Amino acid sequence: MKKNRAISLGNLLFFIPVILLSYFMWNDYEDYIDEYQPSFESIYMLDEGKKLIGLAKHPVGEQYDVYLFDTDKENIMKDTTVHTNFQAGLGPATYQQDGIIIPTYDDSHGLQINYFHSTGKVEELAQDTIHLSSSWSSNVYSWRSRLIVAGESENSEFYIAQIKDGKLVKVNLSKQDLLPARPVRIDEVHGSFKNEKAVPLFSVALKDDRTAFISGILDENGDLSVLLQDKDEGTFAAQDRAGALFGKVFGFNNTKLVRVNGNYPEEASFYNADENHWGEAVPTPKPVYQARVFLLDDEEVLIAGSTAEDELNGSIIGYVFNETSGKFQDATVLLEQLSYEILKNDQTEFYKNLDSDVLYYHGGDNTAGYVDMKSQEAKVLSSEQVEKWTLTESKNKVSIQSFWNYVKQGGAIVINWAAWVFITLLTFLSIAFAPRMLARSRAKKLRDGQQIQGRIINMEETGLFVNERPQVRFIVQFEDEGQMKEVEIKQVISFVDPTQIGDPVMISYNRKTHKAVFITEEDLKHAAQKTKPEVIKDAVLTHIERYGSVNRGEALQLHFSAGGQDYTVPVVQPIGFEYRTGERANLILIQGMARILRYGSVNSVKGSDQLSLQGEVIHVQKMPIVIDNKQLMLMEIMITSGAERIRKVNSLFVPENQSVNVGTVLPVNMEIDDLKKETRLLRAKQGAAKVLSVHFDGTKGERPLADIIAEKDGTDYHIKQTIEPVHGVVAGDDLWIAYDEHTKEAMIINYSSR
Repeated sequence: MKKNRAISLGNLLFFIPVILLSYFMWNDYEDYIDEYQPSFESIYMLDEGKKLIGLAKHPVGEQYDVYLFDTDKENIMKDTTVHTNFQAGLGPATYQQDGIIIPTYDDSHGLQINYFHSTGKVEELAQDTIHLSSSWSSNVYSWRSRLIVAGESENSEFYIAQIKDGKLVKVNLSKQDLLPARPVRIDEVHGSFKNEKAVPLFSVALKDDRTAFISGILDENGDLSVLLQDKDEGTFAAQDRAGALFGKVFGFNNTKLVRVNGNYPEEASFYNADENHWGEAVPTPKPVYQARVFLLDDEEVLIAGSTAEDELNGSIIGYVFNETSGKFQDATVLLEQLSYEILKNDQTEFYKNLDSDVLYYHGGDNTAGYVDMKSQEAKVLSSEQVEKWTLTESKNKVSIQSFWNYVKQGGAIVINWAAWVFITLLTFLSIAFAPRMLARSRAKKLRDGQQIQGRIINMEETGLFVNERPQVRFIVQFEDEGQMKEVEIKQVISFVDPTQIGDPVMISYNRKTHKAVFITEEDLKHAAQKTKPEVIKDAVLTHIERYGSVNRGEALQLHFSAGGQDYTVPVVQPIGFEYRTGERANLILIQGMARILRYGSVNSVKGSDQLSLQGEVIHVQKMPIVIDNKQLMLMEIMITSGAERIRKVNSLFVPENQSVNVGTVLPVNMEIDDLKKETRLLRAKQGAAKVLSVHFDGTKGERPLADIIAEKDGTDYHIKQTIEPVHGVVAGDDLWIAYDEHTKEAMIINYSSR
């Protein structure tokens, strides 16, 4: 240990000249240039367009640099910083009173609710009281001049927080008398923040298996509204009932919502959510076609679109509509400076405070603007224009080019710094090869050994420290060739490593040398990337074992035979579908574990017809079924393809020694045609539908391929997709679907809660 510390001290002393020279040279370089040029991630106008706030990720450290500009003088009035981490970006913004609220997230402090006033004053409202998961931005919402947060605290208590008029109010859902049982999960009701309901809703799953719906906003006393779903009531019926009730409680008219009627030419119309009925078009001073509706404040919306039924033949036009008074204000002088593509961009937002004539704009192309609808003055600025305001008269700025120009000038500091850096690199270059040699040695040990699951029965420090981390001697017990054995493994671990006695572990055991190494998740991932899956065609289903019910399905272990080999695959058989002995399937063998590729008469798909995408796990539920040391898990996965995000529910039998948690990124394969269809339908209308008939045609993977006819508002829609077997679909079910009124195609968004 003393020797190790001596080596560390020697390394430190060796680096002192390089550190000191680097410090002096950097100061000299800063004198050579002016300052670094920020690249703004977002800009927003304030104070009736007189001021502008810009946020840029700082190149060093976990923070955003925030600048307040005078838009007339085009200069910086004030600058400050706010906390963030490397992964987190900016959350949804909202204008309140004389400023704007922009949330960020910092691992140490949690959600940072940054309130930027037009005077330059900055307040952080959360004060370390709101912590969220890694996918924090999906739990923060901007709605009618409010910021709303829904999440779970570090001590597993669920809460709703609202920021309105610059004040934060937080409600603990576990507090007495609010709900009839302890909440175990909270989810946004799909579409309620997009004006499908008068008030945004959250669905709360309770410990006693009941479901409650709560309002996403608070009343003047800081209280939520709650509705408990009846025992025999369908999910969508309860959502509609909650929307109608909460609309009355908070003073919003659920029978006269302003929404875009998806029928050509897509005008903004009144919609009765209580009766699911479309009314007349909103009587704007001039017709607005191919419209989009933006929620502004408690009484107003912006209706923006084209002057022509075909947007390619028209120009942009729009009005702020007061839903209470019925009056309009013309915002066209701002909107006509935007393209129709920007207007339709999901990141484009508009903001307005009630009783103000100023409408603010934040563009998906990183622009900002405003319009005074009384004086008809408007301005739009791009981030590139604003970045030029930060330049001084000097042409120099921090960049690789300016640093190289500085180095080429030479000088005593540069020469000495270069000499010490060269010596340091030369000295430590050989050390860089050591990890590679160790990696090769480890790879050989993994290849020569047998993968076996064991259990840690003892662990103790050896007294040796490497880079201030202790080496630990582990004793692992395992079964090999019918005998219980023990092996010693020494490994350097972190002080915060959670490993403890009794933990299951995977090891690679060499029978000849009686030595072993731990197998990590990275080893498994690397092996999976190098191992090409083997496809086993025409395997015959010979035997079926039954393991009991799971939700509306049944857990099975399928036994297949092909080429003289037997294979087992755990599956869930949904209601209405049946695996039968004697039928054939194509299997895929991945790291010795068999899974179904195709079952029944489903046509095979070429590899060129598939896309490899990534999906982030946003929710995991362990189901009470274990087959052959594989745990059944029900996961919600958010799949990303370019700018598109698709939510999928998928069950999977996962080996018990593998961990799948929220935030885990998984590889996902999708057929190109399926991705195109789902992306198209997700842009169409959504609503509740009743299943009329269901027919199955084999499976893709372990998910049955269903042909479904569902009825909505007297019209039949055709659904052809794989279904989640844990939920299942039968005639009579209520589904939430996305549907195309022209092609009569649809897809399932949410399953029945029955």
